[in-house]
Amino acid sequence: MAPAHWTLRGTRSLPRRLACAVCALAALAVPAHGAADDIDYAAIRATKRVTALRIEQPIVIDGVLGEAEWERADVARDFIQQQPSEGEPTTEPSEVRFLYDADMLYVGGTFHDTHPDGGITNELTRDFSGRDGDLITLVLDTFRDQRNSFNFMINPAGALRDSQSYDDGRQNNADWDGIWYVKTARFAGGWTMEMAIPFKTLRFSDGEEQTWGLNIFRLIRRKNEITLWAPVPRQFTQFKVSYAGVLTGIQHVQPGRNLRIKPFVTAQASRRRSGARLWDGDAGLDLKYGLGTALTLDLTSRTDFSQVEADDQQINLTRFSLFLPEKREFFLENQGSFRIGDIDTAAGARGAPLLPFFSRRIGVGDNGSLVPIVGGARLSGKQGRYNLGFLNLQTDAEGERPGDNFTAARVSRDLGLNSSVSAFYFGRQSDGTDPFNRIAGADVHLNFRRTVDVDGFLLRSASPGEGPGLAGRGALNIKEDKYTGHLSYTSVAPSFRNDLGFTPRRDIGLTSWEFEWNFRRRTARAPVRVFTLGTEGDAVSNHGQDDLLSRVSRIDTSAEFADGGRLGVDFDWNYELLTEPFEINRGVSIPPGIYYFRQVIPSYSSDKSRWLSGNVKYTGGQFWSGTIRGLDTGIRLRASEKFAATASYARNAVTLREGTFTTELLRLRLNYSFSTSMFLNGFIQYNSIARTWTTNIRYRYTYRPLSDVFIVWNETRGPDGSPQRALIVKYTLTLAF
Repeated sequence: MAPAHWTLRGTRSLPRRLACAVCALAALAVPAHGAADDIDYAAIRATKRVTALRIEQPIVIDGVLGEAEWERADVARDFIQQQPSEGEPTTEPSEVRFLYDADMLYVGGTFHDTHPDGGITNELTRDFSGRDGDLITLVLDTFRDQRNSFNFMINPAGALRDSQSYDDGRQNNADWDGIWYVKTARFAGGWTMEMAIPFKTLRFSDGEEQTWGLNIFRLIRRKNEITLWAPVPRQFTQFKVSYAGVLTGIQHVQPGRNLRIKPFVTAQASRRRSGARLWDGDAGLDLKYGLGTALTLDLTSRTDFSQVEADDQQINLTRFSLFLPEKREFFLENQGSFRIGDIDTAAGARGAPLLPFFSRRIGVGDNGSLVPIVGGARLSGKQGRYNLGFLNLQTDAEGERPGDNFTAARVSRDLGLNSSVSAFYFGRQSDGTDPFNRIAGADVHLNFRRTVDVDGFLLRSASPGEGPGLAGRGALNIKEDKYTGHLSYTSVAPSFRNDLGFTPRRDIGLTSWEFEWNFRRRTARAPVRVFTLGTEGDAVSNHGQDDLLSRVSRIDTSAEFADGGRLGVDFDWNYELLTEPFEINRGVSIPPGIYYFRQVIPSYSSDKSRWLSGNVKYTGGQFWSGTIRGLDTGIRLRASEKFAATASYARNAVTLREGTFTTELLRLRLNYSFSTSMFLNGFIQYNSIARTWTTNIRYRYTYRPLSDVFIVWNETRGPDGSPQRALIVKYTLTLAF
């Protein structure tokens, strides 16, 4: 530890040096040479066309392709490996056919497998983990704009997972849920599936004949072999729809009124720590209506989230707020309308530095308690080259604090292939002593050669009694086969405030970087498929760029094995300037000063498709004025495709000049699937800092698509052992027209 304050000289020229570094990194964005260069993606893509056949009678969805119409249908075949041997034919053939009538798109698949047990099924849960077992994904670019898609995923047992993707696969919303149907069946040489997707589940343009972008993805998990019908370079996912083939032949169909009405009722019995017993009930309504062919209006009244799984507990050894992901259904749908900047690559070494819109600011109090939402509306979708997003919600009063009205609005325009520019507004309005906070801004996204992205946005805030505050971010991201790169600069003024965003630090200028070389083996027999060597880090100065406040520099190495396991070692060099005391734990406060500390972080995660898998990470070395010894480990037991148990344990032993303390975090998950529509989940956590035990048990029965019965038990035991309990029953019904 250095005893004196240190001024970073020359930081006023940081933007200029950053611009030079951006140019240098951009100069590296040249085509990577290797086996992928031998693949003529454009030529192959031109051959990837399949025609859907119109039928008069509906298909019986039983998983068996027994109807004669399947034999007459065009076949999508000749899948191509993405991994391990990029560009080579698949080792296990796949055949996919398409039929349709006035109401449904039918998809029939035959997936050959020489292994006698067929594909691996890891779980039956709705929205199951995507790459822990065998997987088929149907990607539909229904507007054929090479930007956005609806994605439908299944495993060999017929479990469902669906999502929406945006910006040519840069953003993926795995929490979108649509109405669709699937059944699977096994035969001696593999397995088959039948899928039915109502046209009213999709959005597509007017026209007598539809031409959609199409790709089909298959993961053969025991080989860790990834194949696609229309090949995509291995640095991208299957959601990169600019590489998709074409589905033609669908004529004279309509998306329908796309009207969904979803009423719900809840009943709750609870017991407070004081011993008081409460009985409560509520009812509400969600409505979804399609305006035209591409806009969706959502209305909600008495919005309820009582069935949502409890947040994962976290122990915070930093000075700043931790990021907790959104889990509430209403906010998870159509997230792409309000996602700004390079959000998926903004985390860096220290976490997201500036999110312009963060939906957990709505309906969640400062202490994490839920604030009732009276109701509201959301409009989202696409009109020609414009993408629209509008959200307005009213919360109820909480104690002495009056209710708030929240507004989010964004309009973006497509520019060429996968580039866009947008303007947006975020605001909170209230009748209380803090009447408003308003944010206005604009952002731009430019894409070059599909592998280079440039993002930038600027925000201006206004609040009563405070001057205007500015914040902004510029970023360059490169994603080639042999290397990836990221360079960004984020600026947040001292007076900037965003009540609808996530801003863990104000008065900062943050430079972030990341560069990794990927050394790939392109044969199935290679035990190590990818070896990665790189560096990343963050350097934070104050907004005036006078003082270096903190810096972390990391060298990271990793090896990805043929079975999906990963071994990595990170080396961190940290610098922190404290200008005021930092209470890191109860009774342990670190005094102002300059601190240097180094750490090594080895980690390993095993093949998650096995019946027994696990992970372990160790953090060791210097920490502020002393040392840290941290262990984060987990184990998962999959007894069958129906039952799995996961336990994780994290422990930090910290020894400082100012004191010694230990933190512990224990999590236990138990998941049982009675079928693909009935689930029982238990989640138990212990946090040594809060000295609390929390239990969340959820039973869910989906008796028809998007219609559920939930029974939820929540219990919290505080330091004194006194419990707070709640039993919640919720019934929802979705009526689709």
